Amino acid sequence: MTATDTVDLSISGTVVDVTNGTLRETSVAIDDGEIVALGDRPADREIQTEYIAPGLIDAHMHVESSMVTASRYGNAVLERGVTSVVADPHEIANVCGVSGVRGMIEDASYTPLKMRFTAPSSVPASHLQDGGATVGVEDVRELLADERVIALGEVMNIPGLLAGDETVHAKIEAARESGLTVDGHAPRVTGDDLQAVARYLDNDHESVTAAEALEKLHAGMRVYIREGSCSKNLDELIALVDRDDVDSRRLSLCSDDRDVTELVELGSVDFAVERAIEHGVDPVEAVQMATINTAESYGLPFGRVQPGAPADLVCLSDLTSWDVDHVVIDGVPDPTEGIGEPPATTVETDTVSFEAVEPADLAIERLSGGPVRVQVIDSIGRIQTARMERELPIERLGGGPEVVTPDPAADVVALSVIERHGGDGSIGNGFVHGLGLDRGAVGMTVAHDAHNCLVAGTSFDAMARVANHLEAVGGGVATFDPDTETMETLELPVGGLMSDEPLASVNEQFRTVETAAREMGLDHEGGVHALTFLALEVIPERRLTNNGLVDVEAFEYTDVVLE
Repeated sequence: MTATDTVDLSISGTVVDVTNGTLRETSVAIDDGEIVALGDRPADREIQTEYIAPGLIDAHMHVESSMVTASRYGNAVLERGVTSVVADPHEIANVCGVSGVRGMIEDASYTPLKMRFTAPSSVPASHLQDGGATVGVEDVRELLADERVIALGEVMNIPGLLAGDETVHAKIEAARESGLTVDGHAPRVTGDDLQAVARYLDNDHESVTAAEALEKLHAGMRVYIREGSCSKNLDELIALVDRDDVDSRRLSLCSDDRDVTELVELGSVDFAVERAIEHGVDPVEAVQMATINTAESYGLPFGRVQPGAPADLVCLSDLTSWDVDHVVIDGVPDPTEGIGEPPATTVETDTVSFEAVEPADLAIERLSGGPVRVQVIDSIGRIQTARMERELPIERLGGGPEVVTPDPAADVVALSVIERHGGDGSIGNGFVHGLGLDRGAVGMTVAHDAHNCLVAGTSFDAMARVANHLEAVGGGVATFDPDTETMETLELPVGGLMSDEPLASVNEQFRTVETAAREMGLDHEGGVHALTFLALEVIPERRLTNNGLVDVEAFEYTDVVLE
C-alpha cells in the first residue's frame, strides 16, 4: 500500500503512543482492520477526535463475577473503551469443568470484545472442598491448544507448588511447552517461599500492600494492580509507579472480580485508569498499564497504536477523565451499534442439586451445656478473613437437639456451606463475625471457588428457607426477612453463577437483593458479595467449606467448637 492509496478509515488527533510513552499529533490510517500507517492518508471515512488511545485490556478478570454471561459482559464494557480482557474461567470450570470453559469461549464469540482466556489451573482449588468438576493435566493441555487461550490460569495451590505436587507442576510445564504465560496467585507469600514461587509464576494480582508488591517485583514477577469490587488495592499500590527501583512497564491494571452494580456504575479496568490518573500518574503511563504492558505480558498483538497492530482504538474527548466518543475494533467504529440479542447461552444450566435441608442440618449439636468457646471466621475486609474465638450459647432447636446458636447482638451469625453439585450433599457448619446481619438469612450459589451453596443467618430456619429456595430456582442470590416473610431473589441459572438477561435487568434485581440484605442489618463494606469469599480456602486465615472449617495456613481442617 502506497501513501496515495485510499484506506478504509483515518482517525486524526493526539495519539497516546504507549510504545514510546509520548503524546503526538498525527493521523492513524486503518485498512482491512489493521493500522497501516501513522500519518495522513486518503480515506473512505474520516474521524476527528482529541485523543486516540489503544483499547484497554483488563489483565485479569472473571466474567462470572459480573453475574452475566460473556456476551452480555463484552457488549457492556466495550462502550467504556475496554476492547480486550484476559478472562480466567475457573469459576465456571469448578461447576462444569472443561465443557463449561468451552461454553464460555463460544459465548464470547457473540461479542466484538476480544476476550482471551486462561486455562484453569486449580480446579478444584484444593482437596478441602468438593466442587462440580476436576480439570486435569490433559484437560489443561487440550485448552492450551486453543488459540483463544493465552495462559495458564492463576495457580492458587501455592502449598502444592512449594511441595512439588506433580499435577501442579505438570500443568505449569504444559504452559511452558506451549510458550505461554503462567498466572500467579500468591497472597501473603514472602521470603524464601516467594523466591521459590517466582521460579514458576510470571505475575501476581493478590498484593494488598506496597511492600508485598515490591517484593514480588524484585523477585522478577509482574504485578497486576487490582481495583475490583471485593478487592480495591490501587490506592495502596499506585505509589509503586514513582519508585526509582520499579519499572512501571512491569505493572498492569486489572479488575479481577467486578460485580454487576459496580460494572454498571463505575466500569471495569477503565475505572482503574481514571483512578490512577487521579493519583497523579502520568496519563500515558496509566494507559500503558492497561494496554501495552499487559499485551507484552501475554504476547498479544494489540494494545498499541503502531503500523501492523490490529486497529483496536478508543477515540476520546478528554484523556484524563477517559471520556469515550468512539470505540474501534478491527477497524470497525462503534461495533456494538445495532447489535442484536446474543443467542441462548452455550453454558450449562440446571447445576444446583441437593436434598432439601432442615434447620437442624445447618446447626452444630452440643450434648453438654453451654456456653461453649468456638472458632469464628472474622470477615475483616472485602476478601480477607482472620481467626477469632467467641463464646456462644447452647439452645434447643425447636423440639429437636441442643445446638450451638449464633449471637447477632455480638455480630456473630451462623454460616453453612452445602455441596450443591449433585454429590453427597455434605454440609459444613460454622460461624462468621463482621457481617452485621441482625435478622433473617442471606445465601448464594456463588461461593469461590467451588461454588457450593453458602448461606449465613441469625436463625437456622431462615437459613434453610434460603438454601432450599436457591436449589429450587437453579441458583442465584437470595435473602429471607422473617419480619415480612419476604424472599428476594436474583436467579442465576447459568452454572448457578450467571444470568443471560441484559446487564441492566440483572443489576436491578441484584440491587433489590442487596437492599433487602441491608435492611436486615448487613453492613459489611463488601455488601452481599462479602459472602462469596467466605468459602475460599486458599486465602488466609479461616474459611468454611462443605467439609468443615479450614485453617488456611496449616491447609487442613480445624474444629469449630474448642471446648
